[in-house]
Amino acid sequence: MRVLFVYPNLYTQMGFNHGLASLSAVLKRAGHETRLVNLNENLPPVPTPDELWRTVVEWGPGVIGFSCLTQQYRAALDIARDLRARAARERRELPPLVVGGVHPTMVPESVMADGVWDHVGVGECEDALLELVTRVERGERPSDVANFLSWKAGVRPKLADAAPVASEHWIHNKVGEFPNLAELPIPDYELFDVQRITDQKHGWFGLLSSRGCPYRCTYCLNHKIVDRYHDELGRAVPDLGFFRYRPPEKLVEEIRWVLARYTDVGTFIFDDDLFTQNPAHAIAVANAYRDAKIDVPFVVNSHVKRLDPRVAKALAEAGCKILKLGIESGSPRVRKDVLQRFMTDTDILKTIEAAERNGLHTSGFLMVGLPYETHAERWETVDLLAKSGIGRFRTSLFFPFPGTESHRLAVQGGFIRADQDIRLTDFTESSCLDFGPEENLFVAKLAACMPWFVTSRMDRFRDAPAAKRYRPLVEKVLAMDADEWARFEPTVRDVDREIAREATRAEELHYSIRYNAFMGVRSDFYLAEEHGIEWYTAAQKPVPERLRELALAAAANEVC
Repeated sequence: MRVLFVYPNLYTQMGFNHGLASLSAVLKRAGHETRLVNLNENLPPVPTPDELWRTVVEWGPGVIGFSCLTQQYRAALDIARDLRARAARERRELPPLVVGGVHPTMVPESVMADGVWDHVGVGECEDALLELVTRVERGERPSDVANFLSWKAGVRPKLADAAPVASEHWIHNKVGEFPNLAELPIPDYELFDVQRITDQKHGWFGLLSSRGCPYRCTYCLNHKIVDRYHDELGRAVPDLGFFRYRPPEKLVEEIRWVLARYTDVGTFIFDDDLFTQNPAHAIAVANAYRDAKIDVPFVVNSHVKRLDPRVAKALAEAGCKILKLGIESGSPRVRKDVLQRFMTDTDILKTIEAAERNGLHTSGFLMVGLPYETHAERWETVDLLAKSGIGRFRTSLFFPFPGTESHRLAVQGGFIRADQDIRLTDFTESSCLDFGPEENLFVAKLAACMPWFVTSRMDRFRDAPAAKRYRPLVEKVLAMDADEWARFEPTVRDVDREIAREATRAEELHYSIRYNAFMGVRSDFYLAEEHGIEWYTAAQKPVPERLRELALAAAANEVC
């Protein structure tokens, strides 16, 4: 049978969907044929509704499957309604519409109540989707397949937007077991235009060596997934098998397959929620990577309390380039009470220091605009970054995903703007939370100019001449009213380039906006990268000495 996947991925970060690639690989191994309609403005031309309908009519899929995050769910819903309306007008039988992904997993009842989907998938559906497709191919009505909400006999999806459908009209099947990663085939990379995606991402290529996470951060979907599997399977959390690993030898096989088919892969990024959680697995993967002589650097996600010294050493020896850490907030109270991230400032600072000592460039995830966060606590995030000397940081605006504990907290506190709840398409340019006009403006400035704020406070913790250079710029930004900020914000990248150039010529360590609008990068690293110098071969050198070498090179070339 033919299965058409539709991936609404507009106006957000462009990337590769591991879930769809794995689903497609499982279906193909069973003899089915798959195809993808990927809607992303970075991969033009974006298929129009007419073109999508023509694909459905001409290619003739037996099932149409959608995958979507919360930010893209509205687009998926509009597409599904359009397909149903066109089928009705042309008196055609539309194949079953199936939807899965983060949003349906978190709020499946709400998605089913929209009334347009035949089946709503929950959790990891490799085994479940194969069963559903097999049953459809046999002409059966698959209303009892695990992991899916499906209509009861005699109930049909709606054609247009209308009142929500009551839950008595559908069946909520329990979830099945988590798929065994050792038995899954290599993901179907060819479902996507992988070469073009890799080129657009400047050679960055995503992989997965594990699934799952043991933590219960309020803003993440993992705690909801674990609770659902615990309740529906009736087993203790440790017995669910949520945290699973790919065998290192299969991972190496996959990497070699990728390198044989795609060009200009410059960096592999392991998208595992927590690569370093299990030291034995992390070391085994690192050693297999090193022994296979894969001459491509890689990046992993870690936790500030889960970096075993043996793991740090193995990663560095295997060619790990960046260690990413979830910091999220510089306020201990916010981390504990709002985010359920139980780690101290000392944990964060020591882990960054240990990573850099082993030659691993560090990268921190952080959020601004958190519910219940005070103005002073937002400055604590700035100061923690300035104190840490972290290699880079990625600033995002907090987004309360429906179904998470953080969404409940945001609703409970009355922070969510009713007109923007799930209408935003990203979490880097705007927030759906309301803290009042003055604080909303401060949050917007912080999100756009975090590298300036951090550099301006560095002299509180070390000798940092650049702080005096950046402080007047920060004061100017803080003094702007909403209209002045609206006029200034589009110029931020240009202003950043100029002040970074001046700081570089003066050999001053600083943070600059690099690679995208929400990334702040320490100057010694981005200068090394721009001049083709292997950063980690000189990681043991003191930063000022390293910066001097690179600043002189930058000045000679008049680029930075």
